[in-house]
Amino acid sequence: MKTIRLSLYFCIGVLLTLAVSCKKDLGKYDYTTVNTPVLDTTQVPASYSIERYANLIIDPKIRMNGIDTTTLTYKWQLYKTTVATGQTNVPRVLSTLRRLNVPIADQIGLYNVELIVTDTKNQAKTNIVFDLSVSAGMEYGVLVLHTAGTTSDVDFLVTRNAVPLPAIPEKRIRNLYLSATGAGLPGIGRFISPSRRTSFSAIVTNWVTVGTSTQLQRVSGNDFSFLRDNGSLFLRPGTVINPQAHNLSDISSYETLINDGKMYFTNASDQLVASYSAALTGDYYLAPFTVSGASGALIAVGYDQKYGRFIRPTSATAGTITDFRTPGNTAQPFNLTNIGMDMVGMDRGISNYTLAFFKEKTGTRRWLYVINFATSDNGLLGISSSEMTNLPEIDQALFYQGNKASNICYYGTAGKIYLYDYTTSNRPTVGFTAPAGETITCMKVYKPTPNANLAAVDGTLLYVATWDGTQGRVYELGINPTTAVINPTPLNKFEGFGRVADITAKPRGAGNL
Repeated sequence: MKTIRLSLYFCIGVLLTLAVSCKKDLGKYDYTTVNTPVLDTTQVPASYSIERYANLIIDPKIRMNGIDTTTLTYKWQLYKTTVATGQTNVPRVLSTLRRLNVPIADQIGLYNVELIVTDTKNQAKTNIVFDLSVSAGMEYGVLVLHTAGTTSDVDFLVTRNAVPLPAIPEKRIRNLYLSATGAGLPGIGRFISPSRRTSFSAIVTNWVTVGTSTQLQRVSGNDFSFLRDNGSLFLRPGTVINPQAHNLSDISSYETLINDGKMYFTNASDQLVASYSAALTGDYYLAPFTVSGASGALIAVGYDQKYGRFIRPTSATAGTITDFRTPGNTAQPFNLTNIGMDMVGMDRGISNYTLAFFKEKTGTRRWLYVINFATSDNGLLGISSSEMTNLPEIDQALFYQGNKASNICYYGTAGKIYLYDYTTSNRPTVGFTAPAGETITCMKVYKPTPNANLAAVDGTLLYVATWDGTQGRVYELGINPTTAVINPTPLNKFEGFGRVADITAKPRGAGNL
């Protein structure tokens, strides 16, 4: 009995000794609470909706329970909300700054934007996820095709003068092609041409065709995302890629392309099947200009530089070209089948007439022919002819445009834009002079087609591009709607382009007309 009692006392003593020892050991170590970054979500929205190419700005409040936040690092990343089966959703890093302020060029859709904050002292992390909706960012506006070196790109401009719609803000989006694809468009810029049409079947034709010295590309009219290029646009293998001019017919859903001197057609009502088959057959080589007619018989018109004559498709379905009819009477001012000169420009003017500008093949004389391609080929399409040989600097003219509201045309040299009334003997007047050190590279009257919601400004602006050897500029000039006189004081000036090759009005991007 005594032995048992001693053993019990011994055990109790050992336990008390251990307890005391543990209590003393507690004082030998420092215990700290890991400090985690805290994101204050009450100060920022949980969801964002922006137009493509616009800047996404998120400025969260971050604290460290009173401790200095200089030890924190930040990573903003973007990934799709949903992906197709079998695809990998790889996040794209947007920024490593605390405040996010970056342009979003990703395609239209739903995304998540995640911010991960890390304390570099202890590697503690915290995160927050925002919802992002990217919508189409291109409605009405102006497209500018420009080239730097051997690659081209497109800028998008919206001014209140061109788009007097309060719901559409003024903006400039630079380098659309680079933003959409990650690289510039190869080749020297030649033309940019929108195709916008709502058909009876409610199919909306809405894309943009861009041509360079080596490429033909089709991109979305909503947001400039890539659609198709040479390989799928031309159905015949071995086609020479040399795009020169393009337009959408005024009276049908046919697109006309001049490529390497030949005319091509495609039915443009459905993007999935709108490709170019063989060129129209015949012995011809077209000038780099085309206009559409306004009757079913004249889908498109071209000028055969080889034989000095106008040509047209035989029909909407035939794959051949044909001559126009010879004049129906001797009162016709010229014969469309025997012009005999080189075309230097072609554009639409008043009454939907076509203004065709020519120079002699071997001489120095210059001419303007006015033609009514807005009717069927009845042999009576010639309206008038005017010799331009003695006009100021006409031998140096590089650009030609028509006025939609009067018998006025504009021609431009490397340094000046002239205003010419071709129904009178009045001398042309100078409408605009390029600033010293700048050379004019492009001139375009603002003519949106279709012009829904823009009829009041249709034809009231002139865009002139210049090049100073380093950068391109675009001047927005007002045109008096009554007198067609150009106001030489720019309404706007935009800088920072490459060498501008073409400018065009862009009709509405999304929705119906």
